[in-house]
Amino acid sequence: MNSLISVNYKFMEIIPKKLVELILASKYTNGVELFIDYEKENEMKYLDDLVYEIKRNNLILQIHGNINVDIDKQITFIKKLENYSDYLNYPIVVTLHSIYDENKELSKNKTIIYINDLLSKIDSSKIIISLENLNDIYNMDRLEKECIKPIVLNNEKIFFTYDIGHEIMDHGSITNLDKYMIDKIRNVHIHTNDGKLNDHQPIYKNDTYWNELIKGIIYLVSNHYKYNIVFEYDLYACKGNNIIEKIEDYLKSIDYVSQRYIY
Repeated sequence: MNSLISVNYKFMEIIPKKLVELILASKYTNGVELFIDYEKENEMKYLDDLVYEIKRNNLILQIHGNINVDIDKQITFIKKLENYSDYLNYPIVVTLHSIYDENKELSKNKTIIYINDLLSKIDSSKIIISLENLNDIYNMDRLEKECIKPIVLNNEKIFFTYDIGHEIMDHGSITNLDKYMIDKIRNVHIHTNDGKLNDHQPIYKNDTYWNELIKGIIYLVSNHYKYNIVFEYDLYACKGNNIIEKIEDYLKSIDYVSQRYIY
């Protein structure tokens, strides 16, 4: 099992080569899950440069995609990722949120239509589409793991990103997963919250949710989960006076947690 850092525009003050140097200094961090704006040229260029560094240093690339973009733009982006898959010589996991609409039934139906359309036009041997469970936030009634379960289980090409942090925010049972859903997990997100609405906070020693977070990971390990765990933090919530110090603090947290489940 590998630990990954979650990267977005907030990291782009430093070049990919420097970011990878910082990652390599971490004992347990083995790659990145990247979220970018497909329509911003500078962010797409960052992806190009980062992929080169990932290949050169034998790291892992995953993508956190955006389901709210037009399907044609999504397919264009995924086709680019297919080329990266060939270059890196492994399939790339792309995590997507479900669509949010007026009610859960509409959200589910629109999500199914969108993902089925996407899957019909991409190479599933190169791109693994993984749907993430969400938590309710800002008065938005989003699809939690029980709502996405039928979507995931009724299509062999749709997999599951289990966000333990979202599950904790929704006061769900982090070990309430049947065998079929565990078998479909291809990605895990982990983060804590500040007791308010901010649920992508870094995990430090003596965290309020420490026991639940570790319990969730150990539960997956005991059920033979062998894929990646993404530490999905807000970089600006990490400690430090500048971006490099914040990234170093982020990586220290990944190491602190990882050493408790990587044997």
